[in-house]
Amino acid sequence: MQQQSHMNSSLLKNSGHDYSVLSRESFSLGFSKDKSLPILGRAAGGIGNAIVEETPIDWTYRPPSLATARDAFAVYVTGSSMEPKYRPGDLVYIDPRKKLIPGRYVLVETSDHAGLIKEYVGWHNNMLILKQLNPASELSFPRQNVRNIMLIIGSMDS
Repeated sequence: MQQQSHMNSSLLKNSGHDYSVLSRESFSLGFSKDKSLPILGRAAGGIGNAIVEETPIDWTYRPPSLATARDAFAVYVTGSSMEPKYRPGDLVYIDPRKKLIPGRYVLVETSDHAGLIKEYVGWHNNMLILKQLNPASELSFPRQNVRNIMLIIGSMDS
C-alpha cells in the first residue's frame, strides 16, 4: 500500500497544479471518481491577503478520509512560512467538524475572511496561539479577530 501511495504522490507531483489528472491507483486508494470536493480559495502560509471564499473557485477529487464529510473542502496554499510541511500550490483538505488538537495544523479564517495555515497551539487569555515554521515563530490573534479554526486532515503536493 505504501508503494502505491508513493507512486500516486509522484504522479500528482509531476502533474503541476492540474489536480484533474489522477491515475487509476488514486481511485483504487479510495479517491472519489468525480470532482465532489469544493476548493474555496487560497490560504496563506504567511500573513497575507489570501482569501477563503464562500463559493467554490474549483472542484477536486475527494480523498477517502472525507468520503462522508459533507462540510469538507480544500484550499490552495500560498506563501512559504509553513515550509517544508506545506509549499505554495499544495492543496490542503479541511474537515470543519474535526476536533482541534494542539500540535496539528489548522486553517484559521480571520474576521476579514483572510485564511492562514499554521500549527495550532491553543487559546490563552482570549488569544489564539499559533506557530509557523519558516521562520519559526509564535503568533497570537485576539478571539474577536478569529472567525473560524478548522483542522487540516491531509494535503496533496503540487
